[in-house]
Amino acid sequence: MIETVSLSAARARGGVRLLMLRGLPSPWGQAAKSILELKSIPFVRAYQEAEDPSSLLREWTGQDSYPVLAYERERPRPGWADILLLAERLEPTPRLIPADPAGRTLVFGLAHEICGEMGLGWCGRLLTIDAQLREDPGNAFFAAFGAKYGYSPAAVAAAPRRCVEVLGQLDALLVRSTAAGTRYLLGADLGALDVYWAAFSNVLLPLPPDRCPMPDAFRPMFTCSHPEVVAALTPRLLAHRDFVYEHHLRLPMEL
Repeated sequence: MIETVSLSAARARGGVRLLMLRGLPSPWGQAAKSILELKSIPFVRAYQEAEDPSSLLREWTGQDSYPVLAYERERPRPGWADILLLAERLEPTPRLIPADPAGRTLVFGLAHEICGEMGLGWCGRLLTIDAQLREDPGNAFFAAFGAKYGYSPAAVAAAPRRCVEVLGQLDALLVRSTAAGTRYLLGADLGALDVYWAAFSNVLLPLPPDRCPMPDAFRPMFTCSHPEVVAALTPRLLAHRDFVYEHHLRLPMEL
């Protein structure tokens, strides 16, 4: 069991601290936690608690999104790429980023397609926000959430196509990997892309409740119903997600 502390307690201590959102399978947070666990980096998880000032996250990290990786007195890292790079520096093995420049460029480009703005996770969130606001146009929470993700008719219209594009790229990688006799997206060993795909798949089709024990009321929000996106979630992609979780990541997920 990973130690958990408040944001205030985390700020006052040293070592590695992962600031996370509690109770939901945020793919950015789950990916960051999985990377630290894969590398056996000791860390504590920090959550916003009642005793924490509401402005503490912004005061400490300069922004208001989770996750954030904090290490000693260095600047906090809120971005997925910065979190990955810091983890690689703290513990180089197992290597999750290829050593060669071409492989490294490929990983960061494809990881941005999953984790970055208008990537798989971002567009999955836009589809969720749109579904909730169509059902309840006056919902203040989802209106504010939408502003964070640039919610607009144009962004929502583009989101399914972007999801399909990214899923298509990942599926094609698996086809090539299988043909080459390797098991992972980019070769013979688990890499960052495998971790990101496993975590971010839960934005579109979450693992079952015994493996992803989120509150039942939230599960529909994490289940994409757009027909083109659902069709792009190939059995091959889902089987790879399941393989990565079963052989490398913590189950059931700790939320």
